[in-house]
Amino acid sequence: MQIDAQFDPAELEKLKRALSKAPGECKKGMVSAINRSVKTTNVAMKRAITKRYKITPADLTGKGKAKSEKSRNLIKPYYATHGRLSAAIWLRGERLALVAIRNFISPSAPKSHRGKTMRQIRRISFPTVKVVQGEKSRYAPGFVAKGRGGTIGLFSRGKTTGKLTMQRTLSVANMARYPSVQTATQTAASEALQKNVQREIAYRLSKVMK
Repeated sequence: MQIDAQFDPAELEKLKRALSKAPGECKKGMVSAINRSVKTTNVAMKRAITKRYKITPADLTGKGKAKSEKSRNLIKPYYATHGRLSAAIWLRGERLALVAIRNFISPSAPKSHRGKTMRQIRRISFPTVKVVQGEKSRYAPGFVAKGRGGTIGLFSRGKTTGKLTMQRTLSVANMARYPSVQTATQTAASEALQKNVQREIAYRLSKVMK
């Protein structure tokens, strides 16, 4: 999923008018203002997501790893250039695996049944899933196990095939759609552009007047 960076055109028009006599500096200023604003918006979005969901900034930037997933980058900004005055923030749409390394599940390691009676095994509590901060729920159909590559996660077994399937939760794109995350992102984008346009106008005019 890709979110195009939506900025108020009126703010960019201010910069155009202020630097109308210096088109070269105007374009440089627009690129700089947009990209600085995208960086601020990206940080605000990550902060809002980690505030609501039990996921770390390292996971969002690709430093955290989960072998069961194709890509490590969950959020990636694309910046404006002199040839393209637009920017975007890319959000991975693939649902995230419920893996122990992200602290999404409890217990964080498989429970051994060795030496236990069937009665004791039945008494073992169901695993819990913790995706939203401060909330957890039991996951009766699943169990914690070590999959291929050594990844510990929440699995379920097919009724007919017996095949193990890694269980998944929301994608980062889903998380970014939550109202509080959207509000924080939009507010950051608006405030950042206003600030950066004023900064670029002052800076570029000072260069032109030298």
